[in-house]
Amino acid sequence: MTYTEYKPYVIDTGYLFPPSLADFLGAEDEVHIFREVTEQLDVGCLDSDFSGMGQHPYHPRMLLRLLMWGMANRVVSTRRIEVLARRDVSFIYLAGGGKPDYRTLARFRRRNAGVIKGLFKETVLLCARLGMVNLGHIALDGTKLKANGSKHKAMSYGRMKQEEERLGKEIDELMQQAEVVDAEEDEAFGADHNGYNLPEELQRREERLEKIRSLREELEREKREEQHLNEGQTPIIEDKEQRSFAERDARMMLMKRGEFDYAYNAQACMNERGVIVAGDLTNEASDTRHLPEMVEEVRELRDELSINETDEKTVMTADRGYFSVENIKQEGQGIELLIASGREGKEESTEAKDGVYWLERFEYIKESDSWRCPSGRPLVREKKQVLNGRPLLRRYECLDCEVCSLRRHCLKLGEERRTLLVKRKQLIRAEMRARLKQPEKQAIYRKRKWVAEQVFGQIKGGLGFRELTMRGEDLARAQWLFACAVHNVMKAVRHISSLKGKETALAISR
Repeated sequence: MTYTEYKPYVIDTGYLFPPSLADFLGAEDEVHIFREVTEQLDVGCLDSDFSGMGQHPYHPRMLLRLLMWGMANRVVSTRRIEVLARRDVSFIYLAGGGKPDYRTLARFRRRNAGVIKGLFKETVLLCARLGMVNLGHIALDGTKLKANGSKHKAMSYGRMKQEEERLGKEIDELMQQAEVVDAEEDEAFGADHNGYNLPEELQRREERLEKIRSLREELEREKREEQHLNEGQTPIIEDKEQRSFAERDARMMLMKRGEFDYAYNAQACMNERGVIVAGDLTNEASDTRHLPEMVEEVRELRDELSINETDEKTVMTADRGYFSVENIKQEGQGIELLIASGREGKEESTEAKDGVYWLERFEYIKESDSWRCPSGRPLVREKKQVLNGRPLLRRYECLDCEVCSLRRHCLKLGEERRTLLVKRKQLIRAEMRARLKQPEKQAIYRKRKWVAEQVFGQIKGGLGFRELTMRGEDLARAQWLFACAVHNVMKAVRHISSLKGKETALAISR
């Protein structure tokens, strides 16, 4: 199999020296830099496609460029890209004279969904060669992307069971009625004549029943795995739990404006230059479980870039959606985590129902293994740590509660001094809260807002990528990572455009 020759297309206008498309575009058009940047991407993992009518297949780099340039210009539809590859100068220039139809582009996108992760990593390394990947501060955040499915084409678990029962009864009634009608028709019209559409009604209900039963069994199987049950055991499922017939992998999630819809949770790690260095997409609405995988991807990138733990430490910032003991334990090996326990400037209630301060109101001091109460008085740890060979909870006592102005908020009725009994998990959370109160850590964490939000704004606003067009979790993940790859490529294009020595910058070392 050989690819067709891939070179810039020349229009024959009848002139002695006909101009090329590059002349029509102009020397300063960023499509030239885009073409050179994508030339540095390794497309060996991409599989091209052709219609099977005997012509040579299109070069995968050309198809990739058309899809990338289309998304960079807010065009996702392969039908629209097909039209632009015949009419728009920049698309014709990137196609090199090729005219792939929308089916070829769509098949190419779908067939290569499994290797988009590698393509995305190629764009990260490309930006690293341009000096755009500084891993000193990485912001982790997530955003909800609407799935390609309507919430009106869904059904709750309770409704599934009701519909199965109703359709089962209707099918039984129709079967009995069909037998009576068949006998009457055979007697009146003959054995081979059909005067009614009863079998069609029966078939329609059976198909509907099969769809509902399949979706219910899929939901029960998923919940069985979550609850670690055997095949024969019945999982606990709320009647309001819903699933979509159109997009079975998507889940009902709370969107930005407060409404619920079927969506996916897209994750991204980006640096202060706006380059996305790691990404993922799942159907889990909570952000908490995504942090360990993102931390591991950043570690792998550090290894690929030969960044030692002693040379530079990566500080990863995340909001309160990622706050958990398990996530805090992921730090180390060159990664320091700054995870907020609440919203800045909006402290959560730190008083119990009886008005006494909870542990969160006290500040832990790791260096001295002590606490500081809201009035600034120290709580010292007791020396006794083991009782009958078993470790005790850490016990901290305040030695100066008698004259404290906050005594009524800190002590229960009848208590003389405040004592904190602290579990290991509570201590880990307290260490993170205390770390975020340090001025230098606060300065880093405050950058997270604009580092993360500007990238999502550029993808949703600049690229116009606000919802998914492909169904199924694997294809949805590939589409999100492809959008991240396009974002990185355009970051590289605009970085090179801002340099004076563009010719030197374009010679990117492989």
